[in-house]
Amino acid sequence: MVRTPGTEAYFAAGPGFAELVAHSTPLGQPGLGTEVAEAAAWLLNDRASYVAGVTLLVDGGITATRRFG
Repeated sequence: MVRTPGTEAYFAAGPGFAELVAHSTPLGQPGLGTEVAEAAAWLLNDRASYVAGVTLLVDGGITATRRFG
């Protein structure tokens, strides 16, 4: 879960949601829109000029620690 103006209503609805997100995310906190933007900006930067054909996950470690399927 990334905390953005579009998701802020979920966080404002009650204290339980923020704790649920923190508990279910390996890094222990929701992501920030700026963190996602920084990852995108890096991919657009010349320093990432040799990066090709990969998916950059900006998910607080959820994909690395969960089994799906």
